[in-house]
Amino acid sequence: MAKDLSKIQTVVIAMMENRSFDHLLGYLGLPDSGHPNAGRIEGVQHAQIYYAHDPYPPRPLSSPSLDPDPPHERDFIDLQINSLSGPMKGFVQSYRSAFPSAPVERVMEHCLSRNVPKTDILARNYALCDNWHACLPASTLPNRLMAMSGYALVDFTPDGYLEIAENLFYDEPDDLVYDWLKARGVSWRVYYSGSFFFMQMPRILALYEADTQTQALFRPIERLQQDFQNGDLPQVVFVEPLYEDDMRRGTAQATDDHPPASLWGGQRFVNILGEALGANQSVWQNLVAILTYDEHGSFFDHVKPPSISTDPPPNAKWKGGRFNTLGVRVPGIIVSPFAKPATVFETLLDHTSILKFLGDLYGGGRYTPAVDARPVGKLSDALDDDLLSGNSPLTPPPAMDSD
Repeated sequence: MAKDLSKIQTVVIAMMENRSFDHLLGYLGLPDSGHPNAGRIEGVQHAQIYYAHDPYPPRPLSSPSLDPDPPHERDFIDLQINSLSGPMKGFVQSYRSAFPSAPVERVMEHCLSRNVPKTDILARNYALCDNWHACLPASTLPNRLMAMSGYALVDFTPDGYLEIAENLFYDEPDDLVYDWLKARGVSWRVYYSGSFFFMQMPRILALYEADTQTQALFRPIERLQQDFQNGDLPQVVFVEPLYEDDMRRGTAQATDDHPPASLWGGQRFVNILGEALGANQSVWQNLVAILTYDEHGSFFDHVKPPSISTDPPPNAKWKGGRFNTLGVRVPGIIVSPFAKPATVFETLLDHTSILKFLGDLYGGGRYTPAVDARPVGKLSDALDDDLLSGNSPLTPPPAMDSD
């Protein structure tokens, strides 16, 4: 029986950059993490056993930033997943192959709550997804295309991917989630922190430029909390961090978590997001927010991706052939009054699970045939029936100033 999602009036989607689940949130599975369901979380406690006899076993984070950025195109990720040393044992080898003098042991480091205090608040108090994988064992662009349309015409990210370049979005797909929502009369808006990711697509750039006066579709992130307070929101809200590679960034600190960006910038972004979500009680009580990462950025994770294949779509320009697995696990948190505190949601997910959720809300249970057929779960299953029906008190909004 389908869940009753009729109370959901606002969906918030935020996607950050390049961190694996074990690296960022796997510490919540440690016995001393204080998470009420630590034993259920597939986290660092299991990674410590899996890598115990390796030259570089998991260790706590030594610095909030990492330079150089570990390589994360598909060939490197294949090495990480399918190393001769064993499944998921090629992270150090991959980093060393690209940067022989890099601090290779650092890709085996994991955060503790003190390193990600704002994300920790959300992960403990709402639904933590410990089986969320990137769609593809590939880099940023193909995974973001999958997240925004359900398919990817390229399987790599060109250098300088936040520059507007002809080859960046091959064939300029005209069925991004923005287009899907518009076709169904669903309102949406992007809050950006510099450049939003798809600003680099010429037709979306033109849409942005036509909107600069009214700011109906695209607004700076500085307006986010005020708009939440005033209830001035569309049905679907996209919130984007300040990207490390953004040409507009200047000397400002990136907030996307993409190395070499510091985690402290990302915590500032998460804090902005969390404070906005709780700024208006009437908005909060009808809201579902989704926070995840596009791909793992070549940080370690001990869980081998499931064998779910993805073929190149027609007219794709892939450098390689079929992907035989999903990508590496990434952090995923569902923040909502309909998510019980300390929920551990173990269902297999990838970024198309967000599109499936939008299909449940606005598409009569369907998104596109390709997305609908993808063998991953739905985010709606992480929401509690008693909370949705009003039989239990709603979970309160985030308290981002808590210890």
